Amino acid sequence: MSKPFGKNMLESSLAIPKTLTNGIRNTVIIGLNRNGILAYHRIKEQLRNKENLIGIIDVHERPRPVNGEMNSISYIGQLKDFTKLRKEFGINHVLIAVDSQDVSKVHEIIKHCKNNRIKYEFAAEMQDIVFGNTIQEIWRDLHRPWQPSKRQLIYSISALTLILLFFPLFLVISILIKLDSRGPIFYSQERVGINGRMFRIFKFRSMTIDAEKLSGPVLASKNDSRVTRVGRFLRRTRIDEIPQLINVVIGDMHFIGPRPERPYFVEKYSREIPMYKNRLKVKPGISGLAQVTTGYDEKLEDVKDKLKYDLDYIENYYSIQMHLNILLKTIKVIFTAQGH
Repeated sequence: MSKPFGKNMLESSLAIPKTLTNGIRNTVIIGLNRNGILAYHRIKEQLRNKENLIGIIDVHERPRPVNGEMNSISYIGQLKDFTKLRKEFGINHVLIAVDSQDVSKVHEIIKHCKNNRIKYEFAAEMQDIVFGNTIQEIWRDLHRPWQPSKRQLIYSISALTLILLFFPLFLVISILIKLDSRGPIFYSQERVGINGRMFRIFKFRSMTIDAEKLSGPVLASKNDSRVTRVGRFLRRTRIDEIPQLINVVIGDMHFIGPRPERPYFVEKYSREIPMYKNRLKVKPGISGLAQVTTGYDEKLEDVKDKLKYDLDYIENYYSIQMHLNILLKTIKVIFTAQGH
């Protein structure tokens, strides 16, 4: 679009209406930039009844730009003169279209609008910037070291809500487990959490009872003979992990994070794999980057491969995009039964 404003630019030749009719929406666009100019031409082309597009206000204090590629828009002034411009042109509607680097100006614009009972809205591009930045800032705030209590409260309430929503599913699964094989509905096992803290994890039982009574701790395999018929479905859809919402409520786990491992294997892998204990720096999760990317650990090389994903997750712990990506992949696994 337009080049940076130069000294040789001429003042815009478009006339600006000075007298306005009652009932007409008198609109200005705030943001003299590519987004603002695009919005200006879009509104001009699709001008609605009872709407009068007055022009564009610049958020910066600089010489009045114009002509060249700017000669088709109506530039009326700067944000610092908003009060005067409002009275002069009868402004009663504002479209905010500032650049991403000028997001700090949005609060000032909204304050102007609220103080003068002016309706405002965001241009599509600006809406993405404002709400994207807001969500990202909330996410970062929740993950700052001094905010664990606030973060845990949000996770606990969310997990408790999901438990209530999934309760009918809990009942159906419980009946299927009891009909398929003898033994309890739920399965509990000691796992290692953040900073090596021990806790008990809860799952729907997917194996026969006393599955490791003779063998001792062993890794689950893809076609594990100890898995029941219903259990195979539960594991492929990861539905067997749903009871871990209880662990999220009480603060042992998060929704997303490295999967918690048994003490026996944590000690074993810590001796055999460098940096393995680094995965204990964050709370374990019901789902994780390694889980939605790879299969079950059947040998030491699988564990090493998963560790790479766990360390990548920890390195990008503050990325909301990564968490959303893991969440979407988890949902896909649940609905397509593509788990292992």
